[in-house]
Amino acid sequence: MAGWGRSAPPGHVRDTETMSTERTTRPRMIDVAAAADVSVQSVSNFANGRWARLSVATRGRIEEAIAQLNYQVNNSARGLRSARTQTLGFLVLDDSHRFVADPLTALYLAGIADTARERGYSVLVHTTAHTKDHAELLRPISEGRVDAACVLLTGSPAVRRRVAQMLNQTDTEFVLFDELAVAKVAGRAFVVRSDQAAGATAIVDHLVAQGHRRIAFIAAKERWAVIEQRFDAYKRALRRHGIDIDPELTLFEAGWEPTGADAMVRKLLALNTPPSAIVCGSDLLAIGAMRTLREVGIAVPDQMAVCGFDDFDVSKFVNPQLTTVTVPAWEMGASAAGLLIDTLEGTRSSITEVCLSTKLQVRESA
Repeated sequence: MAGWGRSAPPGHVRDTETMSTERTTRPRMIDVAAAADVSVQSVSNFANGRWARLSVATRGRIEEAIAQLNYQVNNSARGLRSARTQTLGFLVLDDSHRFVADPLTALYLAGIADTARERGYSVLVHTTAHTKDHAELLRPISEGRVDAACVLLTGSPAVRRRVAQMLNQTDTEFVLFDELAVAKVAGRAFVVRSDQAAGATAIVDHLVAQGHRRIAFIAAKERWAVIEQRFDAYKRALRRHGIDIDPELTLFEAGWEPTGADAMVRKLLALNTPPSAIVCGSDLLAIGAMRTLREVGIAVPDQMAVCGFDDFDVSKFVNPQLTTVTVPAWEMGASAAGLLIDTLEGTRSSITEVCLSTKLQVRESA
């Protein structure tokens, strides 16, 4: 018996060699992908029953390749992967300590949670900062704690693209909020967004119609897809009206809390030619801007028009009431959760992008 630790009987050696040969010649998923001229992810989707994202032609080629190569799906591994947790993830990448408490983020979450609860799912909230490894954001996915994920990203476009690519390499279905451009690098992502460009354009058109030509734009320093879209639309609208973009009138400083507007407003007022209107990247900044203007004795809207963005409930209860743009954040969260649950339960349509309308709410501040 002692010799068995180093050399087995001849018959045993032959069996081992046969098994080794079988392992090296057994077709792999990558072989099926090559034979079918599709991606490995497509073969994985087929093997795991995720057929909604595969065309009939693609499924046919994969079936033919599987039959030709005699490829065997690992049913035990498939069973482990398909074990359901009945949990959706809400994954947030941001450096702000209170980002999840931001009203817009909270409304996304409320829409997700309400829809999940109605359909028998729980929600796991997981946040991480840019200072950590971005793979940390995906930990609930890698640990198998969620069936699918709604994802909200901040940071530079390059960072958001990198995280989207990481998500795309998993087998988990996911929704990106407002990431129209970034989603293109994650070919299988769902996108739920609102028409930020239409909202920002409506604000500028409204202000120009009132005679304003020097229109400022202020926002927090943290990069976010919705702010990029609002700012780009603001610039396009100004150019359409024949108004040059003045860099002195565009400020991205401080945080999203109302106090973050104070220094930016004072900087605008110190200019040789101050603006006559301020477009704020959120309602909270707009409320902070109106407080600063009141402190320095400038009347809103008679001496300075102020517009917000998001239409939080509080915007109707400030004085003057805030002119702003309604963003259907709760509906976006509900749509995201609905898309994912439909996909998990095999009832999803071919929709991969949902775009909800925004609406200008003209009140008293502009």
